[in-house]
Amino acid sequence: MPEVLAEVVVTAQFREQRVQDTPVAVTAVNSEMMEARGQSDLTDIAAGAPNVTIRESVTAYGNTAALSIRGVGQFDNSFAYEPGVGLYIDDVYYPTVYGAQLDLLDLDRVEILRGPQGTLAGKNSIGGAVKLYSQKPTGSGQGSLETTVGDFDRLDVRASADIPVVDDVLALRLAGVLKTRDGHVDLIDYGCRNPSSGVPRQPHADRDCRLGTVGGQDFKGLRASLRFTPSDRLEMDLIADWTEDDSEPAPTRIFAANNAAPAAVAAGVDVEQFLNGGRYENYSSFSDPDRGVSVGPVNHLEGWGVSGHIQYRLTRDLSLTSITAYRTYDAHYAVDLDGTPYALVTQFLSLGFDSFSQEIRLSGATPSGQLNYTIGGYYFDAKGTYDALLDFFFPPNNYYLQRDRIPSDSVSGFAHVEYRPIDNLTLSGGVRYTDESKDYTFGRISLLTDPFPLGAVNGQTFSYSGSKWDYRISADYRWSNAVMTYVSFATGFKGGGVNPRPYFVEQVVPFEPETLKAYEVGTKLDLFGRRMRLNLAAFINRYDDIQLILNQRFRNTFPASVPINAGKAEMRGYEVELSATPVDAMLLDASISHLDFEYDSLTNDAVLSGINYGMLAPFTSEWKFSAGAQYEFGTAIGTITPRIDWAYQSEFWSNAANRPTNRTPGYGIANARVTWKREPDAPLQFALSVTNLFDRYYDVVNYDNLYTLAGIAQGTVGRPREWALSIKYRF
Repeated sequence: MPEVLAEVVVTAQFREQRVQDTPVAVTAVNSEMMEARGQSDLTDIAAGAPNVTIRESVTAYGNTAALSIRGVGQFDNSFAYEPGVGLYIDDVYYPTVYGAQLDLLDLDRVEILRGPQGTLAGKNSIGGAVKLYSQKPTGSGQGSLETTVGDFDRLDVRASADIPVVDDVLALRLAGVLKTRDGHVDLIDYGCRNPSSGVPRQPHADRDCRLGTVGGQDFKGLRASLRFTPSDRLEMDLIADWTEDDSEPAPTRIFAANNAAPAAVAAGVDVEQFLNGGRYENYSSFSDPDRGVSVGPVNHLEGWGVSGHIQYRLTRDLSLTSITAYRTYDAHYAVDLDGTPYALVTQFLSLGFDSFSQEIRLSGATPSGQLNYTIGGYYFDAKGTYDALLDFFFPPNNYYLQRDRIPSDSVSGFAHVEYRPIDNLTLSGGVRYTDESKDYTFGRISLLTDPFPLGAVNGQTFSYSGSKWDYRISADYRWSNAVMTYVSFATGFKGGGVNPRPYFVEQVVPFEPETLKAYEVGTKLDLFGRRMRLNLAAFINRYDDIQLILNQRFRNTFPASVPINAGKAEMRGYEVELSATPVDAMLLDASISHLDFEYDSLTNDAVLSGINYGMLAPFTSEWKFSAGAQYEFGTAIGTITPRIDWAYQSEFWSNAANRPTNRTPGYGIANARVTWKREPDAPLQFALSVTNLFDRYYDVVNYDNLYTLAGIAQGTVGRPREWALSIKYRF
C-alpha cells in the first residue's frame, strides 16, 4: 500500500486536472478503490458520496434509477421528463433514468459532480452530473477473470482482455459481465396460504404456496473498445457496448391499505387483509383472469450503443475533439400496482428509445499556460416510444391501450475559460446557450364497449419548445501545495414539457423548465505530506419553478400523475470528504453531508394537492454519513486486507405530498470484505465479503397509492445479509 494518498485525475472542466486542483465539488473513485470496496454498480458508488441519492425508483417505473443530488433529480421513467442529474458514459449523455442502474463494467474511474453543471456537462445537469469512464486499450496483453459465488445462488463472472493488434498503433480491449441471483422476496399464492379467506387460488403454486420470487437478477453486458493512435497528434477511440437485463420485478411488500380507495370499492375487495404477510412476501398476481390478461412478472431491457471519439492536436497548444454517439434500447415490464391477488391496477409497459448525439470541442492554451479555453457545440436528437396495456378496476371498464410517441431535439453552444492573472489565482467562467423542443403524440384506445372517455386525447399532438442561457463563474486560490480554496456561482435548468399521462384534455397541461442558481464555497486540503485529504464545500441553492409530479386528484378530475411547476425553494447545505493513511498499511475514508430544503412559495395547485411548507422534495435526505477502513497485514501465508464500510442516509419521501406512507425511514448498512493475496502483486487473489453485515431489515423506497386508485402502499425491500466468495486472476 502506498505511503501517501493516490491522486485521481478528472476531466470536469474539459481538461485533465487533479481532483485537488478542480474548483468543483466532485467525488472521484478509481478502479482500485471500487475493487477494495466490492462495488459493482452505480448505487454502490453513491452510498459514500455526500448529498447524492442513486437507488432503485418506485415499483411503478420498472428498471428505473432515482438520481438526486442536493435535492434535485428525477424518479419517473416517462420520456416527457428530463433526468435532472446528467449521466454520462465516456462523455456520452445517457438520456433517460430508465435503465440507468448501470453496472461498473471495466471502469477506470467514476466522477460525481455536485451542483449545477449547466455550462460544463450541459444537458439537464441542473443537480449535478455522474460520469463513468471505461478503461482505454493500451495493447498491454494483460487481462483478468473474476468469479463470485454467494447466497441466493449468486454467480457473477467478469472478464477483460487488452489485446495488441498493431504495436503502439492499434489496440483492442474486450470486457464482459454475467450476473445472476435469486430473488429474496417470495411470490406467495394468498388463496393457497389462507384457504378460508375466499381469495381465489392461483395456478402453479408449489406445496409451500410459492409462485416464484421477485428481486432476482439476470444481467449480461459486453463492451469492446478499439484505440487507434497512428501519430502523436491523432487519437481515435471506437467503443461499442451491449446489455441485456432480464432481472425480476422489484421486491415489494404491502405495508398499508385503504379499503375506501376507488379500485377497492369498485371491486368489493378487502385489501387490508393482505397486511398479515411475512416481511419477505409478496402477493402480486400480475394477471386478470376475468379479462384474460396475464402479463407475468417480467422486467426486460436490451440495449446497445456505439460512440466514436476523435482527438486531433492541431498545434502543441490547440486540439479538436469530436464525440459522435448512437444509443438505443427496447424494454418491457409488468406492474401489479396494487400488489394483491386481485387485478385492481395491472399494467404492462413497453419502452423504446433511440438517440443520436454529436459534440465538437476546440480546446487550447496560451504557451505560458496562463489561459486555457474550450469552445464547442452539441446536438442531440431522440425518439421515445411509450406503449402500455392498462387494466384498472376503477373507473368501471377502464381497460385500454396507450401508444405515445415523444421525439425531441436539443442544440447548444458553449464556452469555458480559465485565466490565471497572477500566480496561484485562477479565474474561470463559462456560458452555454441551449435550444430544445419536444413533441407528444398521445394514443388512447379503449378496448371495452363502455369506454373510458379518452377520445378527446387520442391522436392529438402537443408540443414544447424553449431556450436557456446558463452561466458559471469561479475563482480559486492556491495558498500552498497543500491548500486550495474556491468560490463559485453557477446556473442550471431542466427542460419543460407536457403532462405525459392525461386521461382528460383538462389534464394535458404544460410545465415550464425549472431553474437553479447555486452559490458555493469550498476548500481542498492535502495535509501531513499527503497522508490526509480533506475536502469541504458549503452551498446555497435557489430553486425556481420546481417541477413536481402530483399523484392525486388534479383540478377535480380523475386522479392522475400530473406534473406542475410547484413554486420556489432554497437549499442550504455542506459536505465533508476525508481520506487518510495514518500509517503505511492503513486507509481510512469518511463523508458527511447535510441538506436543509425549504419551500419559499407554493402555487395553488401544489397546495390543493397536499404539498405544504415544511415538506421535502422527493428523494431528499437531510443527512448522509459514510465511513470505511482497511488495513493490509503481511503474514507468512501472504497479505490479508480486511475492510469494513458503513453508510447511512436519513429519511426521505417519494411523493411530493409527504405522507407517512410514502416516507422511507433512514437506515445504515455495513459491508465487510477480506482480501488475500500470496504477495502484494500476485496475479491470484481471493476475497470473502458480506453485505448488510448486521442483517438489517429495511426498505429501499416506499411508495403509496393509498388515496388514489389502488388503496395500498408498498415498500421495496432491501436485501438481507449475504455472503460471497470471489476469485480473481490477472494475466
